[in-house]
Amino acid sequence: MPQEKSFDAYLDELKTHGFTVVEGVVQSEALARIRKATYAQIANLDPPPPATDDRFGVPDGIAWSEDVCRAVTHPMALALIRAYLGTEEIHFCHQPAMTVLRPAKALIGQYPESGWHSDYPYHPDVYPDDRWEDEAVYGVQFNICIDPFRRDNAGTQYVPGSHANKRFPPRALNEGGTRMGRPPHEAVQQMLAPAGAALIYDSRMWHRASPELNVSGQDRLAILNAVCPNWVRAMVDKKPGTERFLSSGMSDQLPASVCDEINRLCHTPNQAAPASAPVILEKPAGPRRIAI
Repeated sequence: MPQEKSFDAYLDELKTHGFTVVEGVVQSEALARIRKATYAQIANLDPPPPATDDRFGVPDGIAWSEDVCRAVTHPMALALIRAYLGTEEIHFCHQPAMTVLRPAKALIGQYPESGWHSDYPYHPDVYPDDRWEDEAVYGVQFNICIDPFRRDNAGTQYVPGSHANKRFPPRALNEGGTRMGRPPHEAVQQMLAPAGAALIYDSRMWHRASPELNVSGQDRLAILNAVCPNWVRAMVDKKPGTERFLSSGMSDQLPASVCDEINRLCHTPNQAAPASAPVILEKPAGPRRIAI
């Protein structure tokens, strides 16, 4: 059974640690349907995704799964995010991204360099260096575990409390590979959560995907969402995803409350930025690591 916590307890944990796990966001029957629908989409990807040692995105989840739509509009999770960001006017900075982490093979026993980062908008080519000391928070990551996040299937590595450093990860974290428990990675832990839970954390938190740690022999699925105040520019052009959603007929299958949230989060144009807001730059052109 999901752990019972009050809204205030979750919010206090998020404010104190920059990270909380909300269990029971997706129920077991819906998880099974999401997995089935995801693999049906994977079968149509061209070129086919790698079988091992990598991760990839399966786009347009809100256009092919009612359960994905319900998951990313979970009322408790969104209420926590709105409270933490201090605004009702939030949006997703890319369309919800179903991401598949393949089992490790060649990577087993290896220590790949790099990968440590903070999430959007706290990117070095996007966020101004002189605004890290702002008291306001401009981003939250909202990741939904379709499969459990465990130590043996590459639960995301992170440095607890690192969001409070108010800076991008130092270069040393991305050199020499990550060996948990040894400097400079002595404080590194893994984000662990059951299937159906949401990992909600401050976007400034230092973290990395760790594909070399997926020794489970199985895929691990998650839905990734970068959430910001509505005035923050999107990471990518969301219009193609909006067009695919509108042409899918999915909105006719959704309750009005879910459809309204999808429209607010995924399809609403940006508002004007407050006069005191940092200037969020457009990311330089170039290939993305994962399609979102």
